[in-house]
Amino acid sequence: MYEIEKTAWEEAYEAHAGELEAFARSRVGDLAAEDLLQELWSAFATALEVEEILQPRAWLYRVLRNRITDEYRTAARRPAFVDLDEEFDVEEESDDFPDPDDTWESIEEAFDLLPPDQREVFVRNELDGETLREIAEDLGLPLKTIISRKGYARRRLQDLLREVYDDYFGEE
Repeated sequence: MYEIEKTAWEEAYEAHAGELEAFARSRVGDLAAEDLLQELWSAFATALEVEEILQPRAWLYRVLRNRITDEYRTAARRPAFVDLDEEFDVEEESDDFPDPDDTWESIEEAFDLLPPDQREVFVRNELDGETLREIAEDLGLPLKTIISRKGYARRRLQDLLREVYDDYFGEE
């Protein structure tokens, strides 16, 4: 009956798809090969729209080899995953580091030792994210008073938590 004329893309696909797939899989594995072949056939279709390709097999292999090379280069730049637990034989519980719960408990105890007005300014500014100006306006106090309260609280916390800091981060 009627014979439908095949396009250059269809002819190339029927003639070379199997060997190109085997070539790609032998070099990059199954998953990467699928992606590369998808890109290859898409690029081939685009190229056929703008130019006539006289030797499609040579063109397809050249582009595929270039894409495989790009894949290797990308993989070489990507750092390999290393399980540091196995690499350095890390124990689950280590005596070298203090327990974070104990550290946080020490911080809370230090907050409790601050005078209430200093504690309120410090917590609202550092933990709640309010500006000193907002705190001053809310409390109806001069900004300099709020700045002083925060400074006193910071210095007192530094003194109270020096030992906790040294235990956690090592002495300076």
